[in-house]
Amino acid sequence: MEEENPIKKLLLFLGELIAIIMIIRYALLIVENYYHFLPTSGVIYDIINYVGLYAPMALMICVGLSAIWGKSDLLKLIFIIICAAIVIFTFFPGVRDTITNYIGVTPAP
Repeated sequence: MEEENPIKKLLLFLGELIAIIMIIRYALLIVENYYHFLPTSGVIYDIINYVGLYAPMALMICVGLSAIWGKSDLLKLIFIIICAAIVIFTFFPGVRDTITNYIGVTPAP
């Protein structure tokens, strides 16, 4: 049996941690549906919403990277480029607009 890479161990740990955070969020929302105890605005509300928006993307990236970590360098490069494009298009709309204008593609409204 081959020894696991420390990077792969880190990615698996991060994936597990993100999955646990997502499960806690969903459990909170289910309980919140019956007993209204969570705030409807403020920092806690924002954290719960951000976890719901970005944790699935982070989980998919961590699990995907750990799955391809032992594969060929070309496959890793392609996956990292796709992940970088997802992150850029999600978090940096100015860069996204510059790239789409340079390519000559108009994004859908």
